[in-house]
Amino acid sequence: MHRAEKCTKCGCIEIVHRVMVAHDGQRGEANVSLRLDADPTAMFLKKSVRSIFHAEVCSACGYVEFYAHNPAELLAAFRDAPGPAK
Repeated sequence: MHRAEKCTKCGCIEIVHRVMVAHDGQRGEANVSLRLDADPTAMFLKKSVRSIFHAEVCSACGYVEFYAHNPAELLAAFRDAPGPAK
């Protein structure tokens, strides 16, 4: 899991790590996830890959960066996707 050492905007070294990104849904709080369809043109069985992600927050300027928990799986699905959408 990625861990920022300093803010890429202001250079501050005090970063709040592993902040979970959540959604207040109708059934309570839940993690928000990224989704990539390996076959986005399919009506069914799109071969979706999902990843939850976390944020790193600068304590000085408030800049936020997001990091996927399984970027390699997202990349594999992206590479498998057909067509010029790449």
